[in-house]
Amino acid sequence: MNSMLSTANRTPKDDEKSPALGKWRILAAVAVVIAALIVWEAWPRPTPVEVVSAQTSPLIGHLSATGEIDGKVASVGAKTAGEVEQVYAAEGERVADGAPLARISPGPPGLAATSADQLNIQVIDSPFAGVIARRYVDPGDAVSPGQPLFTVVDPQQVWVVAYINDIDMPKVHQGLPVRISLPTYLATTYRGKITAIGPLAKPRSELQSGARTVRVRIDLDEPMSHMIPGTEVNVDASVTLRSQALLIPADAVNENQQGRYVWVVRDGRASQQQITTGLTNYLAVEILDGLTEADLIITAGQQDLQVGQRVNPQPTSAVLNPK
Repeated sequence: MNSMLSTANRTPKDDEKSPALGKWRILAAVAVVIAALIVWEAWPRPTPVEVVSAQTSPLIGHLSATGEIDGKVASVGAKTAGEVEQVYAAEGERVADGAPLARISPGPPGLAATSADQLNIQVIDSPFAGVIARRYVDPGDAVSPGQPLFTVVDPQQVWVVAYINDIDMPKVHQGLPVRISLPTYLATTYRGKITAIGPLAKPRSELQSGARTVRVRIDLDEPMSHMIPGTEVNVDASVTLRSQALLIPADAVNENQQGRYVWVVRDGRASQQQITTGLTNYLAVEILDGLTEADLIITAGQQDLQVGQRVNPQPTSAVLNPK
């Protein structure tokens, strides 16, 4: 009887002290935590993306071309047929303006010269001061009218002839500073300016097909004596396409049926923004409409994005102008 009364008189406070009930409460709490973790893992997290702000700066383009050294070069030839009696200059030798280069007697080789022949002896002179680049004859050689005997070069009067693709011609103007490098002197860069632009665009290849090029002349800021006419050179220049423009990375631009667009971050979510573009240097593109400097443009991680998807933007740097 006393036992029954004791059980009937138990209070909630007594229940809280029950070891079994305490264990159940702990298990319930653990279950809640596990469920929360499962929900957290299953909940879609913001997609990490790289972003960059639009920037207002000059738009710089790059111009590259190939060419060759040209200069004051003369081919000196025989005026009449005859035999080379004597040669006065060797290859590589410096000669003065009007210096004799060779003596040619008229008539077939091997025949004794008559007094009349003596009056018709040719003395071949250098047309200007320079260097004998090539000598084609030796004493005793027979020569014919117009046959080249020497090539004379003035090493102080050399320039570059470059061939520029016609699509790059809007970047080119007289006075444009350029850099010149020779394959044999890769570590050295020479400076010059475009001083003449050809009036015609001609095919690059002998097949008369493919890209067309325009011939330009480049005068060197300083003469280089080791620049030999005929040597191949590389030419490049930095060209200001726009003095000030709103720029974004070119690879951030996409296209759809409505036109060009970029992915941007708005209120922590991905959004598509239609844009109007202008000039480009292939690294950056000019934005004419659709963006401001306050916009965050997604440059990486946008491949599988959906409009309205939560994103986690991470700033990144982008090269907008070539070096």
